[in-house]
Amino acid sequence: MRKVFIILSVFIFVYGNVLAQNDTTKIILKKSMLNGHIFNSINTSKSAFINTYLNTELGFGNTGNLDLPGIVIGDNEILSFNGSVTYITVNLDYRQKINDWMAFRLSMSLGGRIGSNISTILVDGLNTYGGVIVGWDFRLVQKQKFQMAGSVFVKNITGSFIDIAGYVNDIIHNAPFPEPVRNIPVLTFGIGNQCAYAFNKTYGMQFGVDFSYGESFNRSEQNFYSSFNISGDMDLMPKKQIPLGFAVGYEISSNPEDTYLEFIHTNIFSGKIAYTGSSDFDLGLQFIMNRVKLSDAITDNPMSVKTQLDFKFYF
Repeated sequence: MRKVFIILSVFIFVYGNVLAQNDTTKIILKKSMLNGHIFNSINTSKSAFINTYLNTELGFGNTGNLDLPGIVIGDNEILSFNGSVTYITVNLDYRQKINDWMAFRLSMSLGGRIGSNISTILVDGLNTYGGVIVGWDFRLVQKQKFQMAGSVFVKNITGSFIDIAGYVNDIIHNAPFPEPVRNIPVLTFGIGNQCAYAFNKTYGMQFGVDFSYGESFNRSEQNFYSSFNISGDMDLMPKKQIPLGFAVGYEISSNPEDTYLEFIHTNIFSGKIAYTGSSDFDLGLQFIMNRVKLSDAITDNPMSVKTQLDFKFYF
């Protein structure tokens, strides 16, 4: 509780200082502006700009109702269930500008995929992760309408998996060292590239790639991970004087925090509506949809829909 109190105190202090600054001459130095366009941040795209910010994200989602198969005896199926799987994510991302071409980044994230009742817990288990990303961002190209940045990073994620069905199956088949709970650390090293292009004051787009290599949730194995993202956004403030922004994005990712598994990928679709009337912060509501493979007992990959609240403070 002491650590939580300290973090909240620092957060409130920083937030108060950010809101106290209203000098509009600092807009370019704070927010991500290019060719007069201020970009609306969206989780499928990372920033191509070198600035200082604190970004917080809180998301909650669900797969909807799932039909879980039972035991087939002759022509009859018994012990079949209905249920759903719930997703929870919490992300905290801080970036400190060192100079005009370099910034330091520290990210912390927590997430979970949890069955909503006993039946889905038995089939899919309890899957959670927590981790930290430490990295450096570098400005590579800066033009009037186009900007590109590169990054190097180290990611350390620990996955915790409670697999009751798998544990029982291992016991039945006399598997060596069956474990109902697995805590697996994953350390990876990666590089990335992110670009931004502003058509005018109203419209802009961002796109980029990440590649990383290291440990996996399959113990004693190494794996290669990749992600590609693209997004477009619109800001009504410059021409319409309406403090609203909209963004849509797409990402294809094989990162373990997105899939909870290995050697697969997921397609992530995002949409966001945001308040754009402040020179110091972004406030938005984001909707995220993707399909991810669950247990082998569930043949179809269900669609999960997550709602996420985003706060991004520039200082």
